[in-house]
Amino acid sequence: MPRLALVAVLALLLSMITGTSHAAPSGVVGTAANLVREVEPRADGIRHVDTKAMIPALKALNVNTYVYPMAGDHHHWDDLHKEFLPAAADAGIDVWVLVAAPSQATCCVSRPYEHDYVAWARELATLSKSHPNLIGWTVDDYSFDLKTFTPAYVQQMRAASKAINPSLKFIPIVYYPHFTDAFVAEQAPLLDGVIFPFWDDPVRDTSWSWSLSSQVKQIAKRLPDIDVYLMPYAYPLSHAAQKPTVAYVEAVTRKALEHVGTGELAGVVQYKLPYMSRSSGWTRPATDNLARTGNGRLSFVVEADMATRARMSCTAIRKVSLTAGAARYAVSFWHRDNRGSGDGVGYHVKQLLLNGQVVWQRDVAADPYNEWRKATVDLTSKLAGATSATLQWRLYERTGVGNYWVDASVDDIAVTGLQLSDPGVENAAVWTPALTRTGGPVYCSAQVYHQNYGADLSASVAKLYAAGAS
Repeated sequence: MPRLALVAVLALLLSMITGTSHAAPSGVVGTAANLVREVEPRADGIRHVDTKAMIPALKALNVNTYVYPMAGDHHHWDDLHKEFLPAAADAGIDVWVLVAAPSQATCCVSRPYEHDYVAWARELATLSKSHPNLIGWTVDDYSFDLKTFTPAYVQQMRAASKAINPSLKFIPIVYYPHFTDAFVAEQAPLLDGVIFPFWDDPVRDTSWSWSLSSQVKQIAKRLPDIDVYLMPYAYPLSHAAQKPTVAYVEAVTRKALEHVGTGELAGVVQYKLPYMSRSSGWTRPATDNLARTGNGRLSFVVEADMATRARMSCTAIRKVSLTAGAARYAVSFWHRDNRGSGDGVGYHVKQLLLNGQVVWQRDVAADPYNEWRKATVDLTSKLAGATSATLQWRLYERTGVGNYWVDASVDDIAVTGLQLSDPGVENAAVWTPALTRTGGPVYCSAQVYHQNYGADLSASVAKLYAAGAS
């Protein structure tokens, strides 16, 4: 038998062996956290981790890796090695364990070894010897705690682990601003990989995905010998103006898988994707729908505590064709924002541009707080003799701010004598390619509400994972 054919046959046979690590050559595809407990307590009075429900739900998501959080209770450790690891092995799912960092002590302390990370390294390595599908572990918010995780201390952790199982990987969570020269020089040689959570640093949002590629490429360049795993936020990010939408997570996941294909990333691990009906965040309350009608709106945001400069903007640009023989050309739309007449004037301005020229504008502080207002702009004289035109809705910084957050909306666009697809902003795929940002913390997005967020997102990610890991 030719050598290549023999290798292919052996690979197929190995993939069929229960408990064999099966991560596809194209990379890790997984999700982290969102443990689900059993509905009823057992005889010991504890609602244990619902392994029997979680495993089939994770399989339906097409993951090859699950990051199991040591969420605080002692029984999570017992549930991990007695139930979850064996069941995950049978399902062909690799497991990483997530441990809380010291800075998270006010909300989260992982047990039984708490903040003794040498003990975690030792005991996880020991556990991995009897459960080969336990292939790695991570520390949440690791890069915020480098005073604890000094190179000397990490070397102790590494020595404790490698002495027992040299194959167990330590893959801590490191945020984009923390990939400094010092980190690369001192920490990178001690790590088996890093998880990079993407939140559009330095803006901290889960709406804008365009900065992902440049950040991935920069990290890959700085860490050429380290596996990097991207973590999209499928769950609300604290201090962000908006929750992630289905379209946003799809976009980030799709781009990340492209970078897996180029070798710049080693995989994609979602943060708390709701993958079953009892997952946190499975559905979204009606109050999350901020559209005037339907489910979608254009949103233009400057986050709190973010400095802007004059002339920064974010714009939704759409080409429109003109109806031949029309007697009138006009556009109307509804707009609102979360500022009011008592707020500062002359900073954030809502605008409509025609072919690059402002034809309508309104200060965010000109109208009552969160009240929808209709604007109608006659374009007849400006479009005489034209066959097409470009409309642009944007938020424009007339004067820079230091801390003046705003979320301005546009919805229910109506045109006369013009042709515009999806005027109600119900399909993010129509509007997202038309968004452009001049840089800085002014960003925009098509925000489309999904009441069945978990089900809709899981179905989409499962398709992307099936294609990306094949």
